[in-house]
Amino acid sequence: MKSSETIQNLIQLLSQSSIEDYNAILNAFDFETIDFSPFESWSSKSYTRNCLFRDENFELILLCWDQGQETAVHGHDGEDCWVYLLEGEMEEIYFTLDANQYLREVGARNIKPNQLTFMNDKIGFHKLKNSSQGASMSLHLYAKPIENCVSFDETSQSFIERELTYDTFKELIVKD
Repeated sequence: MKSSETIQNLIQLLSQSSIEDYNAILNAFDFETIDFSPFESWSSKSYTRNCLFRDENFELILLCWDQGQETAVHGHDGEDCWVYLLEGEMEEIYFTLDANQYLREVGARNIKPNQLTFMNDKIGFHKLKNSSQGASMSLHLYAKPIENCVSFDETSQSFIERELTYDTFKELIVKD
């Protein structure tokens, strides 16, 4: 039986662990037992950012993507980012700045359900795109929470500072 209580187990496990353990925790966790439906929020205009938990060490966000929706090319304000694909299919495209400070695509990969990716500013920039024929859903872990990030503006062909917000905030209280 799926339960939202299991999200509390994940949050508690992350809260009791160091950042060095996050990758192993996410790879070993059984996400099949979690009912994400109470936290889903969908929009035909853009993917949605639905916060499940936030403290000074990390934030856990459920992103819901309709077909074809994508992020802008962006950084992570010096923080680490893990993306676990729950449903659908995503494409992650990697970018770097060349010697003339022009944005250049340097690679891409397809992400399937139950796969984990990692990104930070030392690696470069990325964008995520729902590449499936339907909806996709991904779980994002940021250590530490990200208030602002740089995002590539297609019109001006430059990076701009962007304040990050949530579409919903249904924070779970972790039981001791």
